[in-house]
Amino acid sequence: ELFKRLAAAGAGRPLGKDGFPAGPWTPELLAEAISRIDSNRAGVDLRTVQLWFQENEKGISTANIRWLARVFGCDDPVATSEWQMELSAAQSRLSAKRREWKRAGSSVAQDIPDTALTATFDDETDSPAELTRDTDAKELTRSFSLARKSEAFFSHGSPLNLPASVFAGMTALGFLSYIIGIHNVTYERADGLVKQVGFLWAANWTLDFMVFLPLFFFFVIELLVFWKSEGRRKLAAQGDQVESDDTWLRNVDASSYTYWSVFLICLLFAGLFQWIGVSLIPLMKGGGNYAMDWGKIALV
Repeated sequence: ELFKRLAAAGAGRPLGKDGFPAGPWTPELLAEAISRIDSNRAGVDLRTVQLWFQENEKGISTANIRWLARVFGCDDPVATSEWQMELSAAQSRLSAKRREWKRAGSSVAQDIPDTALTATFDDETDSPAELTRDTDAKELTRSFSLARKSEAFFSHGSPLNLPASVFAGMTALGFLSYIIGIHNVTYERADGLVKQVGFLWAANWTLDFMVFLPLFFFFVIELLVFWKSEGRRKLAAQGDQVESDDTWLRNVDASSYTYWSVFLICLLFAGLFQWIGVSLIPLMKGGGNYAMDWGKIALV
């Protein structure tokens, strides 16, 4: 109950122009805020945060209480310590209530087994259908899903993480080409034409991977995060946020075959088979009429 009140009040969120918190916490916003804490390298799973907003009898773990206290306390040491004590006390009260419910359920079960079974599902946890649904959701979360991994790869964390990684990788490759000596290479063809085939002169590597691809990733991530968190709520009627998140995950899972098809086609046909036919076989046989570039010079 304490967590729900704090989430509804938007405790720890940035203040708006009117001096009040900028709206309540949603599972996505809270998961993102916890994952942005520098010392929390593991982050937190979105499904775990969604369970906090539901009727969750297990409460919140001690480790996550610590991160919640930092979020609610705006990283202020004093406020963080106070919120951690309040949340821990609320968790202790929930555990005590759960133990009382279990003892009450056990005593009733000795007298009226059938009634106790129903009461256990009603009072202690959830109905069998809800338990089955939660179990299925947890199994989906634990099993590997290329669709969910791809969606999380783009939507979690800062939108600059992936573009910065691509740019840093290409910068490192540029320094490596300079060290190897393939950054500025001239090649004379059989007809006497001299061509520049160095890495720094390959626009499809330097411009594409250092400029256009990072910009493309940035706009894709911004667009995905917008539609995942804000855009859908603006178009659809106001409803249960958890149900909306579950619908989003179901739509992602429904595209699993599409993700795998694109991944295998790009990896095998557009990548491996093309490289073998265009580069590897001519290099092994020799004498082939193929375009020379910095990659072939590096292999030779």
